[in-house]
Amino acid sequence: MGELRTELLVVGGGLGGVAAALTAARLGRRVVLTEETDWLGGQLTVQAVPSDEHPWIETEHISPGYRELRTRIRDYYRRNYPLTPDAAADPTLNPGLGNVSRLCHEPRVGVAVIDEMLMGFISAGRTTVLYGHVPVAAEVEGDRITAVTLRDNNTGDLKVITAGLVADATELGDLLELAGVEHVVGAESQDETGEPYAAPIADPSDQQAVTWCFPLEYRPGEDHTIDKPASYEHWKTHVDPFWPGPQLSWEKIDIHTMKGRANRIFEGDMDAVRLPDLWHFRRIRARTQFRRDLVDTDISLVNWPNIDYWEAPLLGPGIDETARERALRRCKELSLSYLHWMQTEAPRHDGGVGYPGLRLRPDLTGTHDGLAKGVYVRESRRIRARFTILEQHVAVVDRPEGQGAHQFPDSVGVGTTTSTCTRAPRASIT
Repeated sequence: MGELRTELLVVGGGLGGVAAALTAARLGRRVVLTEETDWLGGQLTVQAVPSDEHPWIETEHISPGYRELRTRIRDYYRRNYPLTPDAAADPTLNPGLGNVSRLCHEPRVGVAVIDEMLMGFISAGRTTVLYGHVPVAAEVEGDRITAVTLRDNNTGDLKVITAGLVADATELGDLLELAGVEHVVGAESQDETGEPYAAPIADPSDQQAVTWCFPLEYRPGEDHTIDKPASYEHWKTHVDPFWPGPQLSWEKIDIHTMKGRANRIFEGDMDAVRLPDLWHFRRIRARTQFRRDLVDTDISLVNWPNIDYWEAPLLGPGIDETARERALRRCKELSLSYLHWMQTEAPRHDGGVGYPGLRLRPDLTGTHDGLAKGVYVRESRRIRARFTILEQHVAVVDRPEGQGAHQFPDSVGVGTTTSTCTRAPRASIT
């Protein structure tokens, strides 16, 4: 068993983990950063999802580090992609022109830029990145995690890392469980929080859905139909009581009325900057931003309501590694089933049936099947903190006119509601 000692250990290589590692390295600290896949960047890369962002993201209300990341992503496109002159000159270049973000880009670009930002510290020996490593045990002294045991997914070897400070940046809050840190999963009750809209009874299985995303391009006249997944008929016919029909459809829940509403994959001119259809929602490459003789298709990232997986949670009582792996497998099958349905049976915008020209792009995700390297996680274990910000601190309903959210002298929060993800009333454990 190998051993390593460092000043800061960051377990998890998503954006939060990378930000922590970069900050510490710039302050002259020695850092070990671990990541279970072979890509850093989490949501932007491994999960392939452009960020849902607040409307002030391109103003002064942004951290310097995140501003640098965004600037470097745009500069990477300017240096390496055949942009049109207008796109290259745009200081707020959005390669995908997606509705969800002012910077929709390909996952591999995020990987390249994050690697570039870390490279100087890696070369200087200040930062070590351990890819393909997952935490399996933690040592605790009092209220501090002092060491973490990691398993190399490729070799099975174990490595113990001792650190003066340990940061849990995993997608599911793995160190909370391994270290026996007080935490909660799912929905807390009104008795616990006093929140007016909290559940009457705590429900650990009430968790936001996870989603296995994938990028697509559309090539009319071609046939890129994938094989029918084993669980296709289940997703085609099964109807959950809170959903307006089978998941293999264009139907979704309208978050304002909570009634069923039909989506469309295409509506109007595909080259339009913004349209209220699925294709423009998370488009990560807009062909109008590039020289048409070299780039002739859009690429859209499928993170749409109908591939939200709510059949079983990833965390909570009774969920062991076997149950979690089964849920992840079913989640992946749902995404592939939805693609097969779109290619073969989906009602078309022009009155026909099926879009066989929808084509997976595994080269953009670094996978064999064309899906993202990892599942898109919206909710993890949550630490039971000394102080928790609750609904009554931020809600402005029933407050005196002109009185906003509670003021905290030691913190600043900027946020907005943009998510339309699915939260199952009760996820069943099967």
